[in-house]
Amino acid sequence: MTSPCVYREARSLCPQCAREMPSRYEEDSDGILLRTVCDEHGEQVEPVERDPAFFKAGYELDYESPVAHLALVVTYRCNMSCRYCYSLSNAGFELPPDRPVERIADFMSKFRGNITLIGGEPTVRDDLGEIIEAGKRVGAARKISLATNGQKIANLSYLKSLRDRGLDFVFLSFNSPDYEPSPETYRRKLEALSNCRKLRIPVWLQRTIDEIGQLQSILQFIEEYRRLIFHVTIRAVKPFGVCRPRDIVFVSDMAKLLQGSRPAGKGTTPFNRYVDFGGRPIKLCSWVNDVARMDPLDSDYIISDDTWTTFHRGMRMDEVLLKSRTRIESPAR
Repeated sequence: MTSPCVYREARSLCPQCAREMPSRYEEDSDGILLRTVCDEHGEQVEPVERDPAFFKAGYELDYESPVAHLALVVTYRCNMSCRYCYSLSNAGFELPPDRPVERIADFMSKFRGNITLIGGEPTVRDDLGEIIEAGKRVGAARKISLATNGQKIANLSYLKSLRDRGLDFVFLSFNSPDYEPSPETYRRKLEALSNCRKLRIPVWLQRTIDEIGQLQSILQFIEEYRRLIFHVTIRAVKPFGVCRPRDIVFVSDMAKLLQGSRPAGKGTTPFNRYVDFGGRPIKLCSWVNDVARMDPLDSDYIISDDTWTTFHRGMRMDEVLLKSRTRIESPAR
């Protein structure tokens, strides 16, 4: 193995405490690494890319902030227990209580852009329709979307009730069958997708992969539901959440597998790319703790202590807060 050489200095978040620290990108025979040294938790090394040239070409680009967007947590509870839970909903930690509708409405009134209701799983709240309605009341022109695992919107009448209250579109987590915890989970996601088509609710499809082969099977859905799916995000699992991936998939790996697709934009950070597949944009992405290149570019986020920050930083801060709470008995897996 060759000795690493420094590509450039950076600022990063310590994965353990979320504090901002000096870091540096290094290149060696394994690719690009981000090395951070925390005063309290020592050295942390994060694999960033397998292909150095691919990474450098993206990192040297200039990026602009996307349109104003708020990822608003309405609950930390969830009705599933996924292997790679980015919100730690079922990781065995005491969860913060759900904010009341009035408090959520107050947050929404202070924000002028589009809002996605996230969790946990937002549909576990019985008053989700009231939250959507409140969002429209304080900003009728904004888009209100729902990030969901699809289990509850497999019920057509329930989904219709959300649409009638003002839901504009759905971010649907739709993973490979071998990624999902059970065949029944996958079947309900198919029902959710079908219900969105029946009700003409646009879908932004999102897939998380921990093996490169899981990328392939989503392409048939893009073709089959081309009139319904207006955007696709494919996110590679990183060591973030309740367990570590068996292997690390990089953005360059996904781009090479889709080499027949033409480039369709540089993305919003150096850690994602857009490709065009059959007339639909596919965003290939990975999360990296580079503060300067990530934080100014992603969505707004309100962490569990009501601090307003950015999405990527906020997820890390919430993880630290949850881990600091009283640990409860972990659910059976």
